[in-house]
Amino acid sequence: FYSKHRSMGTVSAGQKRPPETFLSEVNFVSKFALLLFGGEPELVKNAIVLDKWLKFKVSSDDESVKLNATLILSLRELLDEVILEHVVETFSPPEEKSKMVERHKRIIGVVRRILAEEG
Repeated sequence: FYSKHRSMGTVSAGQKRPPETFLSEVNFVSKFALLLFGGEPELVKNAIVLDKWLKFKVSSDDESVKLNATLILSLRELLDEVILEHVVETFSPPEEKSKMVERHKRIIGVVRRILAEEG
């Protein structure tokens, strides 16, 4: 993956800020954390674009773009479902809870491995 973003200046402690928009207090966030938990994703040509401005190039080959992007966006949908189910699981019968827990463990395991290997 290659990310492209708007270029914004940064300011070190003690420097006087110019009248332009600058970033101070910036923390690193991994690309997969952004793709899985970030804004609204959209597939545009060979990239996934979050919130219409943060661009992640998925691949240069059209076939692999569709496959890679589909895998990432599908994992994100599954993760969103897991989070939603976890929130509403308090209202579910015990049998349904145990089925959800097993499925949640598998999906969360995949997400943990992706985030651990990246960072």
